[in-house]
Parts: sequence; C-alpha cells; structure tokens
Amino acid sequence: MRHYSLAQIEALAAIARLGSFQAAAAHINVTQPTISLRIRDLEEALGTTFFDRDGRSAKLNADGVVATQYAEQLLKLLNEMETRLRTGDPLQGTLRVGSSETIAIAVLPQIISFFGERYPRVKIELTVSNSYVLSEELAANKLDVAFLADPGYPPHVHIEPLATAPVAWMGSRTAPVHLSMANPDTLADVTILGMPKTSPLHEMMLDWWENEGGGELTSSTCNSLAMLARLVAGGVGVGVLPTCILREEIQKGSVISYRQRTPFSALHICAAYPKATRSEGIIALVNIARRVMLESRCFMPLDSEKV
Repeated sequence: MRHYSLAQIEALAAIARLGSFQAAAAHINVTQPTISLRIRDLEEALGTTFFDRDGRSAKLNADGVVATQYAEQLLKLLNEMETRLRTGDPLQGTLRVGSSETIAIAVLPQIISFFGERYPRVKIELTVSNSYVLSEELAANKLDVAFLADPGYPPHVHIEPLATAPVAWMGSRTAPVHLSMANPDTLADVTILGMPKTSPLHEMMLDWWENEGGGELTSSTCNSLAMLARLVAGGVGVGVLPTCILREEIQKGSVISYRQRTPFSALHICAAYPKATRSEGIIALVNIARRVMLESRCFMPLDSEKV
C-alpha cells in the first residue's frame, strides 16, 4: 500500500522548479517545516533520499532527479484530467483515436498531421484495428472517436458518414495465373487470401462467394490488412481489398483490379463517437478527416459506390 500523497509530490516538484525549500514553501503557501516534513515522509515511503544536504543547502541527487521527472509527469496528467473533466472536451489533453486499417493505410498520417497543426497541444493515443473491435472499444468508452467501416453501433454512439471505399478482387500482374474475370470458377485453382472471420472484409467476401454460387470457400488468412495487401501485391495470391490501399500499385499497373459480374458494395466509411463527447474539437477532427479522404481521391463521395 502506498503511503505518499499528492501534497508530497507537489512539494518535490516545487522545490526542483524553484530551487529551494524556502521558495517552494512560499509558492505553496505553507511553512518551510511543512515542506521539509512532506519531503521526509515521501523519502521514507519510497525508501530513498532525494537531496544531498550540506548545512542549509540541498541539491537533488540522482534519485531526486528521477523522482522529480515522475512527479512532473504525474502532475501534468492530473492537470489534463481536471481540464478534460471540467470542459468535457476530449481535445484537452489526450485524444483516444481509433482507426480501421483501411483508413490508417490510406490517409491517417495526413489526418493526424493536419489535426496536429490545428491543435498542437493535444496528444493522440492511437488504436488501429478492424471495425468490429473499434465498435466494441467505443461501446466501452475506451475511445473518444473512431474512423471505421460501419459494422453496426450501440445506441449511445453518434455516426457521421464520411465517404465510401470501393472494394474489389485484386491480384498481382506477375501472378502465375491471370484472370479475365473473378468468379468462383476462375478462382477455384488460385490461392485466395483474406482477413479473419471477425472482419467486415471477410463477411463481404463470403457473402459474395455464396451469392455467386460458389461451394465452400477455402482461403488463407492474415490479421493485418497492410500485410495482406503486400502479399497480394507480391503475387502470393488474390484477395478482396479496398482499392485505396493499393492505389499506387494499381496506377503503376503492377496490381490488377479484376472484373466481376456482381461488384462489391463499397465500404461506408464513418466517424463514430459517443454522443456524450460531442464537442467543437471532435467535429473539427471529423471535418478534417472528411476533407483529407475526398481530396486524396482514394475514397469516393457518399453518393458514389462504383468500384
């Protein structure tokens, strides 16, 4: 059990910042003996000393420097918590952002960069995962905002549609088997790569396969969309992917987007956040994301679902 207090932490930080016990006592508005007692109790609780004492002077020793660094971090976090709770704005302190891999690969660096220019004091705590996992994180209030493909959301989450992401069967031009069209027959002897079952892309591929009259779908899986895209681009197999994550390879002609009798519906890309956290800052981040997505031309406007 810890036997130290916030008052002791504040005393240590004040002495380090102001240079003396006397100055720290005046700043905190207590007596110097009180400051000395707080430091002594803190040293005893942690089993060390913080100062090399010589008469009335005291200088931070090695442990004192380390303890001061932690004390300052702790006080900073407490100040952030106080500001966050007082203002109700997650843009005060740390913003917990979730992103699906599709968005992370295609445009997330630009979104975070533009946001950082506008809110330079905000720290980003980023979680990249599939949309189902992010939806659960939102429901548990572990994220302030998430950018994902809509897998369904709990009632207390607000959904802001942003854009659509075309999806297609894709493969490498250097692959040993060349397809004129993707269907269960032409794909029968091809290595199929896909995301695990707990992902929107897997369900999309499985539904398409069944609707096209295919038998049991056999595919190898990879839980990283970025790695899956590299495997497809490297000619290991073909896969169902958002075209935006291999846009450069498609433009260069090294990756092919195959024709399909029945195209996939585009992924609907949304911003989602708990209704209780709606604020000017969250809206600003959502608007930045929408602008970056559409200007990148990796995504399509909401009224377009052509692959």
